[in-house]
Amino acid sequence: MELKNHLNPYTKLQFSIAKELENLGLSDSKKLELLQQIPSRWEKLGDLVLIPEDSLNSKIWIEVLSILNDKIWKIFCEILEVSKVGRQNKIKSGPMRKSQVELLYGDNGVVLHKENGIIFEFDATRVMFSSGNISERIRMSKFTCSNEIILDLYAGIGYYTLPLLVHSKAKLVHACEINSDSIKELKKNLIHNGVPKKCIIHEGDNISILSKPEIIGKINRVMLGLLPSSENGWSLAINALDSAGGMLHLHGNAVAKEEKQWSEEVINKLKKISDNINRNFKFKLEHIEKVKSYAPKINHIVLDIRVFK
Repeated sequence: MELKNHLNPYTKLQFSIAKELENLGLSDSKKLELLQQIPSRWEKLGDLVLIPEDSLNSKIWIEVLSILNDKIWKIFCEILEVSKVGRQNKIKSGPMRKSQVELLYGDNGVVLHKENGIIFEFDATRVMFSSGNISERIRMSKFTCSNEIILDLYAGIGYYTLPLLVHSKAKLVHACEINSDSIKELKKNLIHNGVPKKCIIHEGDNISILSKPEIIGKINRVMLGLLPSSENGWSLAINALDSAGGMLHLHGNAVAKEEKQWSEEVINKLKKISDNINRNFKFKLEHIEKVKSYAPKINHIVLDIRVFK
């Protein structure tokens, strides 16, 4: 037992699960096959651990799990110090950004996740939360925005709205969101973090903001945080900017090592949009930030674009 306490979490999982499998009378080859599917990496969100979609998911594992009931999941909880276990699946693309997490053990998928001094509450089975974007959420928190009115066109549960309000001290954020589950969690998170009076939520399709005079022509900075592309929001962003311009933080997917070429294409498209709606802005790329790998040879990047006359 003393030796087990000095093992890393992955080895502890292997050790404890192997011990549980001993009671099933399996052949050595079957036990080896089962142990090879134990994940060596996972994602922790509050008191929930998410294992990869290909973990413990084979036909033989499904049979073993049905025999052992919740014993395997209780091992995960004990060793990884959580109370819930889920299986991660690919997030659906599109503005709704629905989670595909399958809850394997626990009463529900609701978690309180603390990151960079910010509390995020959400149901992981209903809305997505990408731990891989933490570097970008922290980067947004380092801007100085105390005099700025910001438009977040794809706010979700507050991924960027909250860092901008809590740490960057934005004067006001207009947060647009179409997913009712995300809106519910965003409202809670604004309260958790003490900033409900500094955020106005616009529910539904963000095209509706075109009719809102408190937004159009009043914005200093626009968040365009939608993958695989935020292009449908580019015209809205340009319309919303103050007459002097401002900043765009434009997320997208680019072929690895071709990010600069992609950014130039984006700038050209933005210029055409601006001219077509008679805003006649100029655009300057100030920074390219690589967030993470999105798919083989495809990177999730953010373009920081200065917009001016």
